[in-house]
Amino acid sequence: MSYSLNEFQPRETVLKNRQRMVRSVFGRELPVVILRQVHSDRIFKASRALLADPPEGDGCVSAEPELPVAIQTADCLPVLLVDPQQRVVAAVHAGWRGTIQRIAAKAVHRMQTDFGSRPSRCLAVVGPAIRRCCYEVGEEVVEEFTKEFGHSAGFFCETPTSKATRANSQCVDLAEVCRSQLLDAGMAVEKIFTEGPCTACEKELFFSHRADAWKAGRMMSVIGIVGAGVGRADVSSATT
Repeated sequence: MSYSLNEFQPRETVLKNRQRMVRSVFGRELPVVILRQVHSDRIFKASRALLADPPEGDGCVSAEPELPVAIQTADCLPVLLVDPQQRVVAAVHAGWRGTIQRIAAKAVHRMQTDFGSRPSRCLAVVGPAIRRCCYEVGEEVVEEFTKEFGHSAGFFCETPTSKATRANSQCVDLAEVCRSQLLDAGMAVEKIFTEGPCTACEKELFFSHRADAWKAGRMMSVIGIVGAGVGRADVSSATT
């Protein structure tokens, strides 16, 4: 796990924190699949072959016990998915580019086609991410969303005067866009959990690229299947 490091923390610190994270979730050290994130809609099936040479992508699905999958964020949405009946999990990194490409919904579809998951019985959790209170975007991003989503007006609000850094900007609610896409993918509204803290507002607790730029570290969100018996998926999100 020597890729996707950051300029703010020493390499050794990042790797130690990752190991601590995995031990705290699963009770022991396990190999974790982490892709080379590039703000795409590419989703891979987890395998041990990906550990040594991870491909470029932003979503990973796993049905293999003891092989968790993880993504890293510092404002983007960390989306964790689980089908407890089929024992399938997925981790998705969704910035505005991935969200426009519907990567979270595509992960649900991948769970369905590869492992027989029913979207209606899956659960989704969106972890700490920048929220509409702070996610100011320019006209070009608003136009991209408007072209892609016919009902995009509800995803935006006027930028608060105290936070505006450019003219004609708006704030986008990425978590709400993600929730809408998961509903369109067939998930049940009561099984989608998108409420959470804002990384930019609470930068004393979370890393935020918007708030800290190059000084921002990364948070790791990990999910995996434990044991071969009764289904259990451990889900957690923490700083790395």
